[in-house]
Amino acid sequence: MPYNTKTQAKEMSILSIETINLEGDCATVTAVVEDALLKYPGSYYDPPEYEPALCSASFELEEGETLPTTDDELLKYINALDLDWELIIEDYYDDYS
Repeated sequence: MPYNTKTQAKEMSILSIETINLEGDCATVTAVVEDALLKYPGSYYDPPEYEPALCSASFELEEGETLPTTDDELLKYINALDLDWELIIEDYYDDYS
């Protein structure tokens, strides 16, 4: 299945947040992002199809800024950041070699 390590240049929507790691003012989010993985590249007759995939992105918090405390507020906050999501590609071949 073809894919890029960077997601397409369009607005991405987070379906669920898996983890958030904070180191100082830097936050790294791992989340399932809508339309992040190219499922079908499309053809002359059919448009490309995308599917959700596990991605990560990092951002910096302003001095004194804190993350929202509820899941819904956190999801809304991170969606509003317009982050550059990178696919997390797991190597399934390691399991079978």
